[in-house]
Amino acid sequence: MHRRLCLLTLGLMLLAGSGCGRRRQQVRPASADSPIRIVVTNLYTAPMEVVAVGSNISHRLGIVHPGMVGDFVLPQAMVGGGMVELFAGDGDSRARSGPLLLSPGVVVDFAIRNPLFNSTASVRR
Repeated sequence: MHRRLCLLTLGLMLLAGSGCGRRRQQVRPASADSPIRIVVTNLYTAPMEVVAVGSNISHRLGIVHPGMVGDFVLPQAMVGGGMVELFAGDGDSRARSGPLLLSPGVVVDFAIRNPLFNSTASVRR
């Protein structure tokens, strides 16, 4: 009797578990010419000039004013040659993203915070 109950329970669990499986969509990698977007949120008290540095190239993205969000596109020439780093501000007191390994089609969220060393960057698809 106990064995029958165990088999019945196991059968019901397998049946219920098979209904939970969903068909997963395959994620295709982005094409090589997909843009890399840089979304900059300025939570600092002053306008910040944002610069991307990578592959021996320094590229000025633009200025983001306090409380605003800037949306930029990274030049393709800066991708694929190693790490890219974002900087905001000038001199010794500037925000930095740290090294980022980027691929076509990603979005970088760069939040400039007060104090500047609390700034963060994250990469998403």
